[in-house]
Parts: sequence; C-alpha cells; structure tokens
Amino acid sequence: MPTVVTIDDYNRVLLNGKPWFPICLTPFGPPLGAKDPTGRDAVEVLAAGGVNSFRIGRGHNDVSEDDDCERYLDWYAQHGMYGWPYIAEMSVFLPEHPERKKRLRQFVERFSKHPALAIYKTMDEPAWGKQSIEGMVAAYKYLKKIDPCHPAWMAHAPRDTVELLREYCKACDIAAVDIYPISVPMGKHGHLPNKNISVVGDYADFINKAVRGKKPFFMILQVAWSGVTPPNNILVMPTFRQERYMAYQAIIKGARGLVFFGMPVALQGRDADLGYNWTFWEEVLSPLLKEFAEGSELHDALLAPDSGLRIVLSGADDVEFTTRQVGSFLYILAAKRESPESKVTFSNECLTGEIEVMFENRFIEARHGSFTDTFMANDVHVYRARL
Repeated sequence: MPTVVTIDDYNRVLLNGKPWFPICLTPFGPPLGAKDPTGRDAVEVLAAGGVNSFRIGRGHNDVSEDDDCERYLDWYAQHGMYGWPYIAEMSVFLPEHPERKKRLRQFVERFSKHPALAIYKTMDEPAWGKQSIEGMVAAYKYLKKIDPCHPAWMAHAPRDTVELLREYCKACDIAAVDIYPISVPMGKHGHLPNKNISVVGDYADFINKAVRGKKPFFMILQVAWSGVTPPNNILVMPTFRQERYMAYQAIIKGARGLVFFGMPVALQGRDADLGYNWTFWEEVLSPLLKEFAEGSELHDALLAPDSGLRIVLSGADDVEFTTRQVGSFLYILAAKRESPESKVTFSNECLTGEIEVMFENRFIEARHGSFTDTFMANDVHVYRARL
C-alpha cells in the first residue's frame, strides 16, 4: 500500500496519519545487499537501531538509475524503512531543459505508489548553487499536482541569508540546513561567527526563520564531510557526547527530524571493505538512537507538540530547553552551550516529588515547585516529571 506523508498544524510529519520522527542517513544508505561486520543484513541492523529512512541516488536525472532506485526501495520495504529519492535537476524547471518536466512525471508515475517512498529530496543546497528560484517553484507546484501524497524537502548549505533562503523555501514542504562544526580547526563549515558545536542551534534558528516557523525543518548533522577528508584535511568525527549534544540541541530548537550525513565518507580499514562506517555506528549513532528510536522511553515525547507549560529557568543564560507533555508526564529536554559549569534551577508549581533524569540512572527531588541540577559545557539532561 502506498504511503501518505503529510504535515499537521504543529509542523509534525505524519506517516499514514500518525506522527513520525524521521531519522535519515545521507547521502546514501549501505550498498545494495551490504552486510554489517557480523554478516547481518545492513538495513535490518540499522532499522533495529532506530534509523527509519535513507536518501537514495545521485539525482535520478537519467532513467538508467531507476532500476537501482527500485531495488533500494524494495530492500527498505522489507524492513519497514523508507527512501527519500534525490530528484536533483528534475526539481528545477528551465526553458532550456523542457525534458525535465517529462522526466519528473515519468519518475513519479513509477515510484509514487511504492510503499517505501516517503519524501522527495529536491536540488541540494540550491541557494549556494544559484539555482533558479522560479524554476524550482514551478517544478514544486507540478510535483504537488502529480503527487500530493509525498512532501518535498530542501536541504540548504550553511550560507547565504534568511531572506534568500526564504524565497527558495517556497519550493518545499520541509526545509533543512546542514552544519558540520567538527573539524581541524573547528568551525570550517558555516558562515556564522560561532565556531563551537552549539552553532547547530544557531542554524536551527536560521532555517526556522527562513520558513517563518510555518513549515517543519530537519537538521542535517555531521558524521563526516569533505572538510575532514584526508589527505588535505585531518580526519575527525564527532564523539558520542558531541553528537548527542548536537542532536538534542536541534530537537530543542524545533527540528522535527534528524538527518546524519557522511556514513559512506572517508572510510578506512574494515569499514572501507564493507562500504559503510560501522565503527561510527557502533560507537556513536547506535547508542544515541537508542534514546530516540520508536519504542524508546523518549520517543513519544519527540512526537508530541511543544508543551504550553511555562518553566522558569535560572542560573545560566546558555541553557536551552523545550518541554513536551505525554499523558501524565512532563518531559524537559535541556542542553547547555559552552560556558563554564553552572547550577541551573527549573521552576513551576507542577514540579513536585521525584524528577527522573532519563538515561543517567538518577533522580532529583523537586521542592516548592523547583529543582536544581548541574550542567557542564555541552551537557544534555532529559527530565521526566509526573504531573
């Protein structure tokens, strides 16, 4: 049965009518038929670990790529996962390329009813590449006409201005921005003055302003990228603690999906032989996604709208947080930027009794409507309180 992917009034992505938190690996999933280091089906392993989507293809501008696209979609469907085909030039209509409209229709007619198709990825970083805004809007309108059941998402480079990106975002349903702050030296990627990993939050604000808060956005987070690829760069990737901070900060700032870039980039040793970064998966992504995956203790909170409950925070001006309510529980997701250690107090009259600090095996006692905890630089704490 074909999927139907829509967006609700809270900017949540709905998959067949139910809230969905996309977790996607890009630019590609594992090679067709790939195995993990133990010999298991690679997609089966990633699906069990919390990934639910992969970008597919280098552009599908030529029909010769379509058979591989179908093979990937079939593979993903076997494991309840989804593909996001990259439609590249097909998403930019130009007078000198009238064939693109026909090619887009051909592609959509072949794949729009595939049960593993979820989202179309339009031309990558179009503002940075100076693509035609008018051409992208025309292609987007045509895509929505011939397939209203699958959204188009647009990934931007960490460049340009909010005003320019706003014009491009007229040609998408879901926006995104990539930011890869970890390099030697730090902060080679991106044009904002902040060179620390907390720049992820700055770019979340940046892309949210570009859509005026009226469309969902995803954050594209770092595994590896060209700025860390040898021999011209020092190979460095996020630690678990760094990736966890970036992921939570993105969610706190409003991201309704996470995309991780670079699993097939700068591979070495065993990973090069297998075609995927299983070392990073085992050491960083797999333990991180245990906190987010469907069935995890936090997953329902990721799907919930932001709570209207007003929590007052004191003790530090660089702790960012959001609140989500699920049933009789309040979740507070909090992350601190790079300033020194602080004791931070959260206050609201509803905060009473034991507050669970999730994933840390500890509790804090709330007294007189408040509780206090310690935050180091780039710490993340997730609290669960019974209302």
